[in-house]
Amino acid sequence: MSFIDEAKIKVKAGDGGKGCFSFYFNRRTGKNYPDGGDGGKGGDVIIVCNPNIWDLTHLKYKKSFKAGNGAHGSSNNKKGKDGSDVVIEVPPGTIVKDLNADIVIKELLSPEDKIVVAKGGKGGRGNAYTRSETLPPHKGEEKELFLELKLLAHVGLVGFPNAGKTTLLNALCQTKCKTAGYPFTTLHPYLGVIWKGDFAIKIADIPGLIQGAHKGKGLGDRFLRHIQRTQLLIFLLGLGNNDPEPLQALEILKQELFKYHPSMIEKDYFIVANKIDLPEAQEKLKILKKKFKDSNVMAISALKKIGLEELQDKILEYFEENV
Repeated sequence: MSFIDEAKIKVKAGDGGKGCFSFYFNRRTGKNYPDGGDGGKGGDVIIVCNPNIWDLTHLKYKKSFKAGNGAHGSSNNKKGKDGSDVVIEVPPGTIVKDLNADIVIKELLSPEDKIVVAKGGKGGRGNAYTRSETLPPHKGEEKELFLELKLLAHVGLVGFPNAGKTTLLNALCQTKCKTAGYPFTTLHPYLGVIWKGDFAIKIADIPGLIQGAHKGKGLGDRFLRHIQRTQLLIFLLGLGNNDPEPLQALEILKQELFKYHPSMIEKDYFIVANKIDLPEAQEKLKILKKKFKDSNVMAISALKKIGLEELQDKILEYFEENV
């Protein structure tokens, strides 16, 4: 299934209903009295945060949303019925932008978050209120919005293409994301979860980065925003013959994150060396451990499930101390 993290939509709130121009004849006084009711208010367009939605795929084909108009007032001072609201659900981490005003309206982060993005027009006033002519109703607001999703995850997996990030995610979280022995198998972010009692640690896997990713090379720049909110990064370095030298790869990855946004490199991180089951891996691992203390480098094989329990324990320990 395709992953959609951006959507452009048009929203139109409901127009207010017309006020009624009406009179009733009082037989006792022999006079006419105004009794026209007010028009109903137009419906609002509301965006709400739904934690059960994964991305913006449901907005791929539904591009226009219109709330109901208010009903007209009637005689005997009867107010028209208010127009029905339209509710648009989005996943946590969605940023709502007004394209015409070029402003961010709101970031929706938690399940209770919601925002009225287009207000319904007020209903017209009937002559029971004005005692003369009716007052016209107001039009509902109309806007063009841009929705941008940034995943809410605790851990971000960062590495070159084919470093084994998706294989690691599958092994740690029992997910079933697509893997293959060629670069750029991952074309959109994946999200996995490690449970510690009732606490869910969400791990995001984004497409592999290459040098120049912050300028648009490869696929990583398209999805770097999905790890901006993570608390912990895991730099996954492949130790195979087809992988770049681990020290060079780590330096490039750090540079790309910094150039995308300086705050990215200020996050806590683990260095994880993958593919230790390969014959050529030991020499590369020695070079890596020589540069860093042994305790700062974890050696695993995501494919053979070597060292994964220790890595999972280290992730859990980190969040026990830092939540």
